[in-house]
Amino acid sequence: MLKFLATAILTVGVAAPLAAQENYPERDITIVAPYPPGALTDGVARLLQPKMAEKLGGATILIDNKTGAGGALGVGQVVRSKPDGYTLVMAVNAPIVMAPSLQASLPYDPETDLKGIGTIGETYLSLAVPADSPIKTVDDVIRMAKENPGKMTFGSAGIGSAHHIAGELLNKYAGIQITHVPFQGGAPAIQNLVGKQIDMSYGTLPTVHTFVESGDLRIIAMAEPKRVASHPDIPTVNETVQGVETSTWLGFFAPAGTPDEIVSKLNEALNYALSQPDVQESMEKLGLVPRPSTPQELDELVAKDLDFWAKAIETAGIPKQ
Repeated sequence: MLKFLATAILTVGVAAPLAAQENYPERDITIVAPYPPGALTDGVARLLQPKMAEKLGGATILIDNKTGAGGALGVGQVVRSKPDGYTLVMAVNAPIVMAPSLQASLPYDPETDLKGIGTIGETYLSLAVPADSPIKTVDDVIRMAKENPGKMTFGSAGIGSAHHIAGELLNKYAGIQITHVPFQGGAPAIQNLVGKQIDMSYGTLPTVHTFVESGDLRIIAMAEPKRVASHPDIPTVNETVQGVETSTWLGFFAPAGTPDEIVSKLNEALNYALSQPDVQESMEKLGLVPRPSTPQELDELVAKDLDFWAKAIETAGIPKQ
């Protein structure tokens, strides 16, 4: 009898989690967007939300804006949550692959504490100036910086952002010194550039594009490895100064230990949303290129980019805070 009871208890203990995975989702799902409302990750999460919910059988998906520490606060909250598929995070790559080389007390290890669900898309970093600026090219930037050492300024989304790193790489490789002015996000940096409080600023295409269309700003170069297909006439900084390149992508993550079956369902829901024509059109208007992937491909991207950004940050000479 005891042997029978032990076997029954073991069977129930195994069956319960398996049933939970098969029936997932059985309650509300929370997606943490680790930046404020209106930020890129928040906008993309809300864009994907209804299509993912549809694929998940009408599940309720809630968006929780958990801001602070350059996105690390929200990511940390997800890392500490139960790995059951009900608390997830959509984030740009900064708090995932850059923060480990920038923050001395980061409360998580991206490779061991997070599990990739899938890549969402990528965007591009541009170098912009006011439309009436005498700066037309990267050569102009270098010439004027050498004529006015330490007097020119560039804006960024904050200390340790891709924007900041790109600017410091240009300083190093071009042998110039343009003063960094950090802001609390990419949007405030570009707004100050429009107001001509700074000479130039790095900004993602979704942030800069509106002001280019309005005639307030002009993009002089892209801080990317090669020219961007949507803007083929804009040169890269690399074409003038080798080594000034970045990458900006958005990914969808679960806490480590989340069952593969649940991750697979979430990946299917994400890729379904990304395949919808209206979603693709909206993302392209935001300056984003959809990049669906498998969970394994996202994990591999994280591992590769951790190494890339560690070297870039060391070269840029940015110490851990």
